[in-house]
Amino acid sequence: MITTYYYLVLLNAVFCVVVAVVAYWRNRYQAVGPLFGLAMLVTSVWYVGFAQYFHPMEPRRAIFWATVTLSLGITNTPLFFHSVCAVLGQMRRSRWWIVASYVTATICLILLWKGQIVTGLNHPPYMDHYVRYNRSWYPFLIGHINSWQWLSVVFLVSGARNSVGYKRTQCVYFTVAWCIVFLTGNLIIVPLEYGINIQPFGFFIMPVNFMLVAYVMSKARFADFNVVIARALIYALTLLIVVAASLVFAGGMTLVAPSFMDQQQMLFMVAFVAVIGMGLAATLPRFLPRAERMMQERMFGKRYGYQDVLSGLVKELSHLPSIEQILATVVTKVHSEMQLSRAMILLQNPLSDDYKLIVESGLSAAERADSISLTSASAIIRWLEEAKDTLVRDELPRRVDTQTLRKLEAELDPLRISVCVPMILDGQLVGLIGLGEKTSKDMFFVSDLRLLENLGTEVALAVKYRRMEEEILRKNKLTELGTIAAGVAHEIRNPLASIKTFAQLLPSKSDDPEFRNEFSKLVVKDVERITKVVETMLAFARPSEVKVANYSAAELVEEAVLLVQPRLKSKSIELTKQFHEQPVLRVDKQQILQVLVNLLNNAVDALPEHGKIRVATGVRTMEDAEEGNGSQRSGVIEVADNGPGMAAAIRNRLFDPFFTTKREGTGLGLSISQKIVRDHGGIITVSSIEGKGTTFQVNLPLN
Repeated sequence: MITTYYYLVLLNAVFCVVVAVVAYWRNRYQAVGPLFGLAMLVTSVWYVGFAQYFHPMEPRRAIFWATVTLSLGITNTPLFFHSVCAVLGQMRRSRWWIVASYVTATICLILLWKGQIVTGLNHPPYMDHYVRYNRSWYPFLIGHINSWQWLSVVFLVSGARNSVGYKRTQCVYFTVAWCIVFLTGNLIIVPLEYGINIQPFGFFIMPVNFMLVAYVMSKARFADFNVVIARALIYALTLLIVVAASLVFAGGMTLVAPSFMDQQQMLFMVAFVAVIGMGLAATLPRFLPRAERMMQERMFGKRYGYQDVLSGLVKELSHLPSIEQILATVVTKVHSEMQLSRAMILLQNPLSDDYKLIVESGLSAAERADSISLTSASAIIRWLEEAKDTLVRDELPRRVDTQTLRKLEAELDPLRISVCVPMILDGQLVGLIGLGEKTSKDMFFVSDLRLLENLGTEVALAVKYRRMEEEILRKNKLTELGTIAAGVAHEIRNPLASIKTFAQLLPSKSDDPEFRNEFSKLVVKDVERITKVVETMLAFARPSEVKVANYSAAELVEEAVLLVQPRLKSKSIELTKQFHEQPVLRVDKQQILQVLVNLLNNAVDALPEHGKIRVATGVRTMEDAEEGNGSQRSGVIEVADNGPGMAAAIRNRLFDPFFTTKREGTGLGLSISQKIVRDHGGIITVSSIEGKGTTFQVNLPLN
C-alpha cells in the first residue's frame, strides 16, 4: 500500500506540472499567469518531496528530503496567496498583506534550516517515515501555512460577493478547489503530529482538484456550477443504482447459496457490474440532457426558466410579420427574461456599411437620443468579423493582447455592454446583439452563450427572409401598379377620345345648338366615368385603416341584405338565409359590409328575374399552408346563386384589377373586396359550375 501511495503522489506531481503550463500559457498576458504557474511548479516539486515519505531511506537522507519538502510548502503558501490577489486584481491594494506573507515565510525558512523546527522522524502506519516537529515552533509554522490560506479564502469569498460575471464564478470555483486541498491535505498532515493517523486517501481525489484548477485557469467560458452539481448528482445516483443492484444480486445469491462468493463467483460479480456499467455508459448519454434538465428544474427552476423562454422564442420568429417586430420581440424578451441591465441590436446599413442601433431595451432617454453606431473599421466589428464568435468582455484578457484589449474596452465602455453576439449570415457579419451585465451578477455561462448564438443566427435568417418577402411584395406591387396603370389607361382612353373628337369639331359647329347640347351631355358623362375610375382606383391602392370590433356574422348578413333589398325586389329574386353557426368575428363593420354588399350585387347582376340567392354562415377548419402552422378555425359567410356560373378562364382572373364582364363595370369591386378581407387576415374563395351557379366564401378569423 505504501508503494501505491508513492506512485500516486508522483502522479499528482505530474498533474501539477500540466496545470502550471496551462495556467501560464492561457494567462500569459496577465500577472496571474506566471505567478500561478510558478506556484503550481513549486507544488509539483513539493509532491515529489512528499512522495519520499513513502520511500524507505536512511535517517539522514530522510531528514534532508523532509527539510526540502517543508521548505517548498512554506514557500508555496505566499505564492498561492499572491496568485489569489492577482486573480482578484488586488495586488496593489493588498501589497502589504503580500509582503507580510513573504516575511513570515522567510522567518519559517530561517528557523527550518537552522534546525529549530524539525527535530527527528516518526513512523506512521501508512508511511515509511514522517518528521517530528519542535512543539515550540510548530504552532508558528502551522499558523503561517494555514493563516494565509484562510485569508486567501476570505479574499475569494469577498471577491465572489463583490464581483460580477466571470470573475465572480472564477472565485467560486477557486473556493471549491481550496476546500478540496484543505480536506485532502491539512486534515491528513496536521493530525499526524498529534498521533492521529489518518490514511492519506485524499491523494486519490487530488487529480480531480487539479483538473478543476486547470479548468478555471484555462477556460474563459465556464459551465454553470449549478449545472456541474446537477450532473454530478446524476452520475452519483447512477453509481448508487449500480452498486445497489450489485449488492442486491450478491445478497440474494448468498442467501440461496452461502458458498456463492468464492473466487470464481467474485469474478462473475465483477463481470456483472462491468456489464451494467457498460450498459449505462451506452445509454446514459442519450438521457443525460433530459435528466440534467429535470434535475436543474427541480433544484434551480427559477434560475433556468429563461432558457426555455428563449428556446421557444426561436420558434416564434417565423410567425412575426415584420423585421421591426422580430427585433423588438427578441430584445425585449432577452432583456427581461435574462434580467440584463440592457439589450440592443445593431444592423448593418447596406449603403454605408455602418452598424446602427435599430432596437433597444434598458437604455436611458439620453442614450436613446444619441445616434449609436459602429463603423466597419471599429475594433468590435473587426473582432467579430475575424473571430466569428461571441465577444465576451471577461474573456478578452485571455484572448487578445494588451493593445487590442484597450481598443475594445474603449468601445465597449460607452455602450455599457458585456457581450456582443454576432449575427452571421452566409459567413458575413450582418449585425450584432449587445447585452449588458446580468442584474444577478452571474456570468454568461456556456449554455447561455450557445443559446444566444443560436438566437443570433435565427434572427439573422428571419431578417433575411423578411427582407426577401418585402422585396417580393414590392415587386408584386409594381406589377399590380402596371396592371392598374394599363387598366386606367384603357378605361380613360375611350372617354378622352370622345371628348377630343367633340373638342376638335367644336370650332366648326359652335353655332349648332344640337351639337352643343350633345357635346355637353357627352363631356359630363365621360368626365363622370373618368372620376369614377380614379376614385375606385384610389380606394384600391390607398392603405386601409382597419378599426375592428366584435360582430356576429348573422348580424352582418342581416344588415347587408337590408341594404340590397330594393334590388332584390326589382328583379323578384328569392333570398334565403341559413345560419348553421353564428361565429363572432373581429372586423371593421363598414368594410365587411362593403364586401358583402358587393358580392350580393354581383349575384343580383348575374341572375335573371326570379333567381335565387342563398346566404349562409358557419365555421370551418382551414389548413394554413403558407405559415406551416397546421389548421386553424375561421368564420365563413357564404353567398351563392343559381345563375349561369362562369368559365374557368373567367374564374381565374376574377380578382385581377380592372377585369370585368360587366358592360358598365370598372373591374375593381372584387379586387377591393379581396384586399379588405386580406387586411383582416382572411381570404375570399370562389367556386362556380357553368349552368349551375356561383358560390363566394368569405373566410375571416374567429374572435
